Amino acid sequence: MKRLSSYKVLSHLGINLIEHLKFVGDRAANLIETKDINFKYSKEELSAVAKVMGYCHDLGKATSFFQKYLNDKIEEKDSKIDEKKKSHALISAIICYFNLKNKNKELAIMAYISIKHHHGNFKDFVEEIDDILEKENLIKVQFNALNEEIKVIAKELNLELPSEEEIIDLLKIIDDELEDYNDELEDNKNFEKYILFKFLFSVLIYADKEHAIFRKENNINYDIPENLIDEYKLKKFGIPDKANLRNIVYEDVLASLNNVNKRIMSITLPTGSGKTYTCMAAALKLKKMLEKDMKIIYCLPFTSVIDQNYEDYKKALEEVMNLDKVTSDKILKHHYLSPKNYEKTELYYEGDEGRFLTQNWNSQIVVTTFIQLFNILFSNENSSLIKYNALSDSIVLLDEVQSIPYKYWKIINKLLTEMSERLNIYFIFITATQPLIFQKNEIIELASKSEEYFKAYKRTKLLVHQDPMNKEEFFEFAEKMILENKNKNILFIVNTIKLSQELYKRIEKLEDNRKLEYLSTSIVPIERRTRIEKIRNSKKKMIVVSTQLVEAGVDIDMDIVVRDIAPLDSINQSAGRANRENRGEYLGEVHLVKIEENNRLLASYIYSDTLLNATKKVLEGKTIILEEDYKTISDMYFKEVDKNKSNNKSNDLIKDIYELEFEKVKDEFKLIEDQDKVQLFIELDNKAKKLWKNYLEYKNIKDIKTRRNKLEKIKTDFYSYVISVFRNKCKENVDGKLDYISSYELNSCYDRKFGYKTEEEKQIIL
Repeated sequence: MKRLSSYKVLSHLGINLIEHLKFVGDRAANLIETKDINFKYSKEELSAVAKVMGYCHDLGKATSFFQKYLNDKIEEKDSKIDEKKKSHALISAIICYFNLKNKNKELAIMAYISIKHHHGNFKDFVEEIDDILEKENLIKVQFNALNEEIKVIAKELNLELPSEEEIIDLLKIIDDELEDYNDELEDNKNFEKYILFKFLFSVLIYADKEHAIFRKENNINYDIPENLIDEYKLKKFGIPDKANLRNIVYEDVLASLNNVNKRIMSITLPTGSGKTYTCMAAALKLKKMLEKDMKIIYCLPFTSVIDQNYEDYKKALEEVMNLDKVTSDKILKHHYLSPKNYEKTELYYEGDEGRFLTQNWNSQIVVTTFIQLFNILFSNENSSLIKYNALSDSIVLLDEVQSIPYKYWKIINKLLTEMSERLNIYFIFITATQPLIFQKNEIIELASKSEEYFKAYKRTKLLVHQDPMNKEEFFEFAEKMILENKNKNILFIVNTIKLSQELYKRIEKLEDNRKLEYLSTSIVPIERRTRIEKIRNSKKKMIVVSTQLVEAGVDIDMDIVVRDIAPLDSINQSAGRANRENRGEYLGEVHLVKIEENNRLLASYIYSDTLLNATKKVLEGKTIILEEDYKTISDMYFKEVDKNKSNNKSNDLIKDIYELEFEKVKDEFKLIEDQDKVQLFIELDNKAKKLWKNYLEYKNIKDIKTRRNKLEKIKTDFYSYVISVFRNKCKENVDGKLDYISSYELNSCYDRKFGYKTEEEKQIIL
């Protein structure tokens, strides 16, 4: 190969095109070679295709148009080059197809589409047809503008270049092939094409951005010991008591791994039985058994729990590995509010570098959200798919899986099963209430004596009040509960903000020495966290009034919980706030009530009929349910849901995946349903005032990278003062997604106790 200094054509500022192409091709091929993947094509075939994709993906940058554009950037002036003429992805994709068409037509199509969209998002496959024919004149102009150096580059990379006549003929050939392939998709009945498309796209865009940002590989040294959790427990708790139920559970789960013959597993254990440590110990042992460097991806639905569990694992690493500082290459936290800086020994990355390493999960253990994981599985977006390849050779821990909407159970079953085989992924579903996403013959339960463990816990009892109450009757019930239980901590959980505020005001009038606290999503997050800490650490007895937010991993311990009816898995979460520390048998009382207004349950405004009807069915005729029977009731509930759920949404998604409708899949899968909400920044104190000032200043920075990096630095603190409100409940006329409540408006818009004041105080609001 000639010396790089002798090449003149650039891919990026300061980077020779041939250097970039060679790195991306070699890196993409290497990423595939190191993975234990299992497609209908051999690893060698896929690696060879990835190499050609990488070598070709930016060839179109050799046009005089793109080179002039780069030169303008060097001279720091606005480029007047026509956007279409300086584009490079399509002509690069055509040249790649030319090099692969005689080797494998399907892989040539996948490579063509991946390169065509490597700076954007996948479209529905059918949209690719005819699109290329409209670009004939543009391709001619670009082809004739290619620098002569491209011939040297092609020869160096063992690529063939088409003639002008051949490249124009290719437009019709590719369009015909796309149409034929689309016809074949009508008979497609597996997910392999969908997974392989995304995987090849991912290795390409990962290698491309890695070189553009770092100009070198960023690999992980897997050095976390298999016995990390064992050693940490020994340091923290001393020699384990073999009679202790938590230790019995722990040993049982680890022993069960010796008999694993499936890639889909579950750990079904009661709340408070040590699932956090047990599942991580299981993942580390499984990794050792597989004798493979496997990334461990631990997913939770709630950011509040992520922060807590991340700190637990980080502490274990610090103690056992004798680390002064736990670096990002060992454990990484990733959600929409987490900082995007990345630390390694003697190295610190922020900006584009930190964002790349963080968002691509460049770590041995990743602690993240369901949203992040499912975006990778179902999204068509470049920013999500870049880490699709990171899922291969991984152990994915899905905690609190009961929160996955039942309408997606079928599609998740099918997609995860297929991905586990194709990409060498092991999934472990963790919960106290295991939904029927997988039937018993499809999944291995690692807690082999799960039924016995549930029977052993006798902390709470569920008292079901079958007769509905109107609001006034409920207030009287609550007042009586308080007056008859003077020395108890009591938590009231209701389904609407309005009812929670009305209840609080009624309780406030009672003569009672206990501290009264209020929680809801109308209060800014920074204040919510402060109140939760006060509840957790209070020496005095307390009465807490809350909406259902308290179920989302809020670690508080009460004597009595009163819960308005909800789906059974939510009721179980509420029960987990009673007698959490197990002070004695059945000392925790959980009262389930049914509050209605105008003969309609308030819960019906919030939850689906399918879930509420299943709950009513399994609780019918019951007045007291002991904790030891919770699992039996829960199993009955999920069977009822499974029997009555609609599979329409899953079936639509399955069809779209078969037909490679990438954009449609992304639009149809919503882990959280779209709601017409606006975000309000509340200028609650001086810190908020400074953050808003910084936000306005940074938002007006012209340079995109500088603006993004500046905003990223304040994001976590900024969103501590942001709440979400339904647009129709909002006092302000908000046009966009974010509005500002200044300190001068607080008196009219924000109550220090209850939070944001809605436009229509009398309406039921979430």
